[in-house]
Amino acid sequence: MTKTAVTRIIENAIVWDGADRVARATITIDGDRITEIAASSPAGRRPRGEQIDATGKLAIPGLINAHTHAYSALARGMAIPGFAPRSFTQILEQFWWRLDKALDPASVRASGLVAAMDAARCGVTTILDHHASPSCIPGSLDVLRDAVCDTVGLRASLAYEVTDRDGSDRARQGIDENVRFLAAARTSAGRFAAHFGLHAAFTLSDETLALVAARIPSDAGVHIHVAEGPEDEALSMERHGIRVIERLDRFGLLRPSSILAHVLHLDDGEKDRVAERHVAIVHNPRSNMNNAVGTFDLQGTLRRGTLAGLGTDGLGSNLLTELFTAGLLQKHAHQDPLAGGFSDLRQLLFVNNPEIAERAFGFRFGRLAPGYPADIVLIDYEPPTPIDSDTILGHLLFGVAVHALRVSDLFVAGQPVLRGGTFVSVDEAAELAHAREQAALLWTRTRQGGAS
Repeated sequence: MTKTAVTRIIENAIVWDGADRVARATITIDGDRITEIAASSPAGRRPRGEQIDATGKLAIPGLINAHTHAYSALARGMAIPGFAPRSFTQILEQFWWRLDKALDPASVRASGLVAAMDAARCGVTTILDHHASPSCIPGSLDVLRDAVCDTVGLRASLAYEVTDRDGSDRARQGIDENVRFLAAARTSAGRFAAHFGLHAAFTLSDETLALVAARIPSDAGVHIHVAEGPEDEALSMERHGIRVIERLDRFGLLRPSSILAHVLHLDDGEKDRVAERHVAIVHNPRSNMNNAVGTFDLQGTLRRGTLAGLGTDGLGSNLLTELFTAGLLQKHAHQDPLAGGFSDLRQLLFVNNPEIAERAFGFRFGRLAPGYPADIVLIDYEPPTPIDSDTILGHLLFGVAVHALRVSDLFVAGQPVLRGGTFVSVDEAAELAHAREQAALLWTRTRQGGAS
């Protein structure tokens, strides 16, 4: 997508800076950065540039999805004959591992476009994606980057999930794809980044982990599912005599640049080690509830000072509803109406997710302030009650998340992705029609057992 450096002035919005300031203000964007947040200027001092009237809108920092799977976007509504799982592993075997094996370049692109468009409409400007397409590994991250970053215009950190479940040749192809894409991301100028993707410890042999450890750059981190279901820990003990976190640590993969998704079944020693290694973890409450795999230890994780963020795990893109659900789950699980309070929830999405993204991209995220990237969301919202820094999270959760999230405008690096509810660079109707065609083909291949 061609990007033109221009000055844009967003006026009359209620602006939340992502921290401690809520006020009606003017946001000035020069190129890809915010240069000023100020009270609306008198008519005689209006800055030159594209004027954007944001009356009736709430401006917030672009949201970050710290763990998702764009490849799952075309699974919506798909039914598999005989699908009757009794465990998390059976969910993977009977559904997701058949779907990902059936993906081809055309369906990878279509799913990437659908996922990115859905994300934009939910106010998401950056995704950290975990990709799998065992029948078309080489170049698959380029296809995904073209859809998400070049066509729709979002930022993304991409990773290919290496696994031994499809044999050693495909495991090595996945390693090669990660190494290649990590090198490409070094020259991306902030448009995209990369992690070294791994599926989960229970589908990775020691030989493959040793090869990963030998080839991963010293400054790169892994993006991996950890202890999402109890099987991950049980199989690690059965096969290797140690728990998952210790096993990953033995291969030098517990790094500040790494992301551990889910981490539901760690023991206290593992939780302590994750905190000691300064590794980021990502909570995915709706996916965990949907798969009936357990409840995240939010209080214990934050108490240890672990960098814990929020993702959707591919189950949609609405992070505000995900955040609302995270609070509900904690209250329900602990039978405590004070569990999952506003302070913890704010930490997950608006403090820790920006730091996780900063570790991936190398620059600051998550604020509407001078010098920050111009990743900005405008939401149609007129508050019916007072709105300030003390009440903003209540408005986002109980006003926006539980009613209607209407994103009218979205800017990434100062460039418009949505204007007036319409995509700037994407023919949405045409892409959705094409996605339906690709989904029908994908579903047929999936039901037949996947591509060869």
